[in-house]
Amino acid sequence: MAGRTKKLTTVSYGILGLLGLRPHTPYELAQQFRRSGTFWAAAESVVYNEPKALVTHGLATAAAETSGGRRRTRYSITPAGRRELRRWLSDPAVEPQFQLDAMMKVLFSDLGDKDDLLGAIKEMRAWADRTQAGATTITHDYATGAEPYPGRAHIVGLTQAYRVGLAQMTRQWADWAEQEVQQWPDTHSGSADLLARLGTGQTPW
Repeated sequence: MAGRTKKLTTVSYGILGLLGLRPHTPYELAQQFRRSGTFWAAAESVVYNEPKALVTHGLATAAAETSGGRRRTRYSITPAGRRELRRWLSDPAVEPQFQLDAMMKVLFSDLGDKDDLLGAIKEMRAWADRTQAGATTITHDYATGAEPYPGRAHIVGLTQAYRVGLAQMTRQWADWAEQEVQQWPDTHSGSADLLARLGTGQTPW
């Protein structure tokens, strides 16, 4: 596409998808990323700057408006943007790229101490609880008519089912992992048969 200077990311397409639903200001886009961040976590600065890149690519337009005496920019998708979004939707999805800082700390916890490991497990549980709470909020909004995108309950339901399942699985893992680690004398001496128990293909929690 003429004018393309960099490869679009999943965040780029997330923003383009939101613009495909209706025009948004950067603040509104950031709100939606916070609301559904399980699938497209990004720094808020990226969310605020990405629409400008879409304009550069000819995939979006920017219009200045005034509200309450304050100027703001509202972005809309272009026909080229809709074509690009449609192309992306039809392409095979790339492999997921999870970046769970707490789980990385679990992975290397034998280089620290038991309290560090238990702290990381606690953080995973807290993330699961926040994820569950976010899904509950979205479900409540659609049930009470406060949803920002009417007529999409069936699509949102599919994604929220996965989000809730992920949160529940993570919390179950955290509860099990905490009990498991509490029995260890330290992070260098744990349950020697743990991997063998996992080899059955069934989770132990």
